[in-house]
Amino acid sequence: MAEKIKFPDGREVDIHEFIAFMYGLSKSDVELLHMLMMKGKMTTDDIASKLNVTKASISKSLNSLIDKGLVEREKVQSEDKRKGRPNFMYWVDREKLYNRLDIDLEKLLTTLKGSIQKTMTVAI
Repeated sequence: MAEKIKFPDGREVDIHEFIAFMYGLSKSDVELLHMLMMKGKMTTDDIASKLNVTKASISKSLNSLIDKGLVEREKVQSEDKRKGRPNFMYWVDREKLYNRLDIDLEKLLTTLKGSIQKTMTVAI
């Protein structure tokens, strides 16, 4: 069951939809973010297997989530020293994500208050 956020007027919205709105995430971005929050550290092979998609298809979502600061990434040391693409481990640092949400919601509130005050001043 998905977590819901209840607004003062009684409307409820799924937490995933709210985060998607806040950060401009696609449905696949949200699905990947949620999975990383639930499963912990995963490689691209793990992610592709769990979502039943190719590694290439998750690349765009991973890059978007990393760029937005919602997902962490670290290079995995390979046992075999052959050249090629490095392997990475991906995960969500919950504390960092919650702090990010807190800061971004505060910025949104400040911007909203300023817009309302400007509108009210112009209307008078």
